Amino acid sequence: MINPRFCTLILTRRPPAGRSATKVSFSLSPSGRGYLRLVCLAMMVFLGATGIAFADDPSYELWPEIDLWWRFSPAWRLSMFLPLSKNIETDYREGNLILQADYAWGKGSRLYKARLLDESRAREMNTWMVRGGYLGGRSLDDQGQNYRENTIFLELHNRTPIKGDVLLSHRLRTDLRWLGDDPEFSTRLRYRLMVEKEFEVGHTSIVPYVNIEPYYDSRYGTVNRVRLIGGVTGTWSPRFALEGNITYQHDSRSSVTNLYALNVILHLYFDTSRAD
Repeated sequence: MINPRFCTLILTRRPPAGRSATKVSFSLSPSGRGYLRLVCLAMMVFLGATGIAFADDPSYELWPEIDLWWRFSPAWRLSMFLPLSKNIETDYREGNLILQADYAWGKGSRLYKARLLDESRAREMNTWMVRGGYLGGRSLDDQGQNYRENTIFLELHNRTPIKGDVLLSHRLRTDLRWLGDDPEFSTRLRYRLMVEKEFEVGHTSIVPYVNIEPYYDSRYGTVNRVRLIGGVTGTWSPRFALEGNITYQHDSRSSVTNLYALNVILHLYFDTSRAD
C-alpha cells in the first residue's frame, strides 16, 4: 500500500508517432524523505555491525517469547514476559521470567493516536512512562549451574512524535543484579534509542522499528555491550499481536563476542479499563 502522505505516483501517457508510451514518476513528500533517511541510516548502522560481526565467528540463537499484557486503568498496566533462548550450534538454552508494572502520564504537544507496539487499539499516547520489574533467569539443561540471575530493574520512557508521524522513544534503565549460585551483586545502566512508525493495511496495524542500546556494566567499569535491533510488529486483533526482529549484539567481555538472534514474540492483551 502506498501512503499518499509520503509519496506521489504520477502516470502520464505521451503517444509518439507509431506507438504509445507511458511515463511513470515517483516522488516522496518531505516527511516521507525524512522517514526514508532514518531507515537508510539504520540499515547503514546494521550493515556496519554485520561487518564487525564477521570479523570474528558469530554465534546464532533463537529467542521465542510470549508476552502477556493486562491494562486495568488508562494509566496502569501489568505484564509478564516468558522468553527463551537457544543456541543453534550447541543447543544451550536459557529461560527467563519477567514481571513488570507500568505507570504512564502526560500528553504530547499534539494529539497522536496509534497502535504502537504494546497497544492493541488506538488511544491517546502518554509522553512519559515509568516501569519497575523483576527478572529471574537460569540455564535450563544444568539446573542453573552455568547461569542464574535475579534482577530488579527500573525504567523511564519518553515517547515523542516527530515529523511524518514517526515516534522517537528514549528509554533509560538501571538493573540491580545478583548473579550466580553464590550471588555477586552488580549494577548495569542501559540507554535505548528507538524509531518506529505505524502503517495501516486494512484492519491490520504494521509497525516497523529500529533501535540501538549500549550497556554499562559495573563489573567492568565500561560500556561492554551494544545491541542493535530491527523488526516489525503486526496487530490484527484487539487480543493478539505478532512481533519479529533480528538482533545483533556485540559484547567485548562475553565468551560470545558477536551474536545474532531471531526473536519471535506473541503478544496477548487483556484490557479491563473503562476508558474508551
